[in-house]
Amino acid sequence: MNDEAEADRPREWLIGGGLAGNVIRTRDWSATPLGPRSEWPVAMRTALGILLSSPAPGFMLWGGPILLHNDAAAALMAAPRPDMQGLPLPESWPEAWVLLSPMATRVFQGGEATSLDGIALPGQDDAADRRFTLSCTPLLGETGRVEGLFASLAETTPPVRVAVPLLEAVPHLVWRSAAGGRWLWSGSLWSAFTGQSEAESRGFGWLDALHPDDRQAALAAWGRADAGEGFEVEFRLLDVSQGHYRWFQSRATPLRQDGQVEEWLGTSTDVDRLRQAERRQGILLSELQHRVRNTLSVIRSIIRRTVQTAESTEDLAMHLDGRINAFARVQGALSRDPSAGLELAQLIADELLAHAAREDKQVTMEGPPVQLRPKVAETLGLAVHELTSNSVKYGALSAPEGQIVVTWRLQGPPGERSLELTWKESGGPPVRQPRRRGFGTDLLERTLPYDLKAEVRQDFHEAGLCCHISLPCAEWVTRGQAP
Repeated sequence: MNDEAEADRPREWLIGGGLAGNVIRTRDWSATPLGPRSEWPVAMRTALGILLSSPAPGFMLWGGPILLHNDAAAALMAAPRPDMQGLPLPESWPEAWVLLSPMATRVFQGGEATSLDGIALPGQDDAADRRFTLSCTPLLGETGRVEGLFASLAETTPPVRVAVPLLEAVPHLVWRSAAGGRWLWSGSLWSAFTGQSEAESRGFGWLDALHPDDRQAALAAWGRADAGEGFEVEFRLLDVSQGHYRWFQSRATPLRQDGQVEEWLGTSTDVDRLRQAERRQGILLSELQHRVRNTLSVIRSIIRRTVQTAESTEDLAMHLDGRINAFARVQGALSRDPSAGLELAQLIADELLAHAAREDKQVTMEGPPVQLRPKVAETLGLAVHELTSNSVKYGALSAPEGQIVVTWRLQGPPGERSLELTWKESGGPPVRQPRRRGFGTDLLERTLPYDLKAEVRQDFHEAGLCCHISLPCAEWVTRGQAP
């Protein structure tokens, strides 16, 4: 009788399984979506038996997102509820469901196996250090339809690891990557700068923070790194706080275990200001090369035209020295800030001072602030030198009571404004019309009109020379104030 009763009792099909197995055996499943344990399908029982006997972390979903897991998985989950056997995963652990949901969709709807590398399990204190490959396989029911999902976790955390707190102390954007540029982790400074969360940067998500034109170059750099050439590349990152891109230099060092590269430890350093400085340096170098060529051209012209008009060797030496010195004074003033040009008042005052003529004694200057571009400053500087040297030899500055009045103004409507400069001498010896055309006359009456589109008029009154120069502002004046 006893033997017959024992034969009629259902045999226990779930053996072992540790704590997880004991929970499943002792729970009343009749009120759950899975139904009584005795009615569970053979395919489900088989998969569950394999799951519970496996030493590797694993879990399964059956009848939708109903979770069953083994002890090894429970140790990793650190989930909000210590026992989630038989509970719907989206409700009991929504953070994990966000990660798993796309994979579950492919398994249940497409019937395909799938995997995801380099994931960190939600809720772990050391999530930034531990990485796993999650593999999901469809479980078929008796009708051949997909009824469940079998998932296994394989830890891929490299044996060589650097403590996250130590990495976070580095004052750069720090990250860790597997081969090929598949990121495993990024630091808080990366998130603060790009607006990407650590999870969003994993895999190839970090590429979304790069300028679209730089992404291919970044991937190409990883190709070279995997070939043993090291990793170094510059790309632009979006500064989420400013809404624009800045240049960064990224470098990475391989961390090896038993001679094999396990992962890459990298930093991205802001080099945007350096890039801008290099760009400005290139512009300045180009400007310098242009200025040197122009300077040599002007000096050749000065030498050639001085030789043509010199009456003797002494005359040649004197005039050539004075003209080159005048040109050098303008160059010295421009070199302080080539892009700013040269103040007209400074140009005139420097040339007069070089001939020992000071304002308020024999010279009066009056006019608004006018900033000249380099080319016009060079040519106008030579013109002022010729007027000054001529005055020292023959005009107002050759007599103690002689006077020079230099005035300038800006006139005309915006866009058509011109600089009107007048040089007027008095108190010197009687002035006569020059008997021959010299360097100064050619410079004023030919070079200025040709090079600067200026209009020049010289009146040789007996009381003193009056020279009037008019040149267009739009092309030659960088900044001026109309009276």
